[in-house]
This record gives sequence, structure tokens and C-alpha cells, in this order.
Amino acid sequence: MFRAALKSTHLRPRVPVPPRAPQPQLGLRHFVGGSQARSGGSQQSGGGKASRVAFIAVLGFMPVFTAFLGTWQIQRLRWKLQMIDQLESKLDQDAVGLPARIDLEAIPEFAYRRVYVEGTFDHDHEILLGPRTRDGEIGFQVIAPFVRGEGKDTILVNRGFVKRDHKDRRDRPEGEIEGKVQIVGMLRDQDRSNSFTPQNTPAKEEWVFSDIKQMADHTGAEPVLVDEIFAGNAGQIREKLAVGSPVGRAASIELRNQHLTYAVTWYALSLATAFLFIRLVRQPSKAMSSAAQFRGVS
Repeated sequence: MFRAALKSTHLRPRVPVPPRAPQPQLGLRHFVGGSQARSGGSQQSGGGKASRVAFIAVLGFMPVFTAFLGTWQIQRLRWKLQMIDQLESKLDQDAVGLPARIDLEAIPEFAYRRVYVEGTFDHDHEILLGPRTRDGEIGFQVIAPFVRGEGKDTILVNRGFVKRDHKDRRDRPEGEIEGKVQIVGMLRDQDRSNSFTPQNTPAKEEWVFSDIKQMADHTGAEPVLVDEIFAGNAGQIREKLAVGSPVGRAASIELRNQHLTYAVTWYALSLATAFLFIRLVRQPSKAMSSAAQFRGVS
């Protein structure tokens, strides 16, 4: 029986076993790649949050900073108005004669004060300062040495505005006053300059900035400048401009005062940035919400 069973076993047909499909091997490269992908996504998420926090911080600082600038401009406005009042009170005083020898250190104290002087104009050494504009016309300011006589300092007088057509002295003979005259003007102090102030070129007779000392050195006068005052009406101004006679300045204080405009601008910017900051804090970014939903689906 044992042999019969063994014989029957050898005679039984073998059933073939189908080959197994090869299993994918998760090697180190796949593990590292997946890890890097996950870490990259987290880094991008963290970087986006950091950028948003930084933007919100800067935006939150802007209302405070711009409000400070607006308040500073209000303080500057008060200072400028006080200075204009002081200068106008000086200008309202009676004109005084300049001394024979002028103390240059005392000029800032008496700047914008009415003064009267007597002497003759040195037209041969005049300076054309400009270009300047008056009532839409382009022209120049005529600066001439004013010789006051023996024992007195020669000063500079800003005679006033002439149109560009009368830049050349030969085109305005009626504007050249000969002989001794008396004029009433405003004593001036040196205007402030900054890094944007254009430079004069005396060698080429190009004068764009009223540098009193430089003009005085060029003409041989003392660094004292008086703006001639003209009190005529509009018709007289047109007549003088037509013949090329310089037109002096009005008896008024002309100082640039834009501080109120600047203050309104800064305060408006403060309100706008404050509104944006509150809105951004209360309503999260749509881009951040969309990114979060995408990560949740994936």
C-alpha cells in the first residue's frame, strides 16, 4: 500500500504556480524625496506666515508714524506763522537810514526792515539773477552795486524784475538811472541753501542763486543786499516792464508756507493705513485661506 500510495503521488500532475508580480521597492531615495516634499511645504507655509506677520507689523506702524509727521507739520506751521507775524511787524515800522559802516553781524536782527539809502547805481557791474518768473513772464532780477559815497559802504541793491526780452542792457536804456537817487527797500538776510541748490558760475556771468557774499565779492561791494520796493499800481508795472525798467518787489512778506498742506496729507495717509490695518487684522487673507483648503484636500 505504501508503494501504491507513493506511486500514485508521483503520477499526480503538477499544477503550475503563476509568477508573482514584482513589488515596488521603497528605497532611500523615495523616503528622502517624500520627506523633502513635506518639509518644503511646511517651509513655504512658515515663510508665508512670516511674510504676512511682517507686512501687518509694518502696516500697523504706518498710522502712528504718519500721524507723528502730521503733528510735526502743524508745529512747523505755527512756527512759520509766528515768524511771518514778526517779519511783518518789522516791515510795518518806519524806514530807517543805513549807517555809513554796516555791522554785518547785526543784519539778521534787522532783516526785512524798511531802509532808505542814497547813492548812484554802478550799471557796469550789475548781475542778472535768474531766470525768475513774475505774472507768468520769464525774466531776471537785476542786482546792481549801489555806491553811497565817500566814507560809506557800497552795497548791493536788487532793483527788481525785467523780462527776458530786456536781458541785455542795450535793450533797456530807460531802465538805467543816472545820477544820485534815493530808494526805499527791504534789508535782506542770506537765503538758506541745501544740496539741491544750483551753483552760480561767476566766470560765465551765470547767477541762479542769491548768494550775497559771492555776488559782493564779484562786484567789489559789501555783502549787504537791499530789495528795492515799488509801490505802483498794475498799470505802472506794465509800463515799466514794457520799456525794460526793473520793477521792485511789493512791500510784503513772501515766504513759502506749505505746512498745512503737508499736515493734511500726512493725516489722510494715517487714516488710510489705519483702515487697511484694521481690515487686514479682522479679515484674514483670502490667499491664506485658499492655501489651507488646498493642503487639506491633498
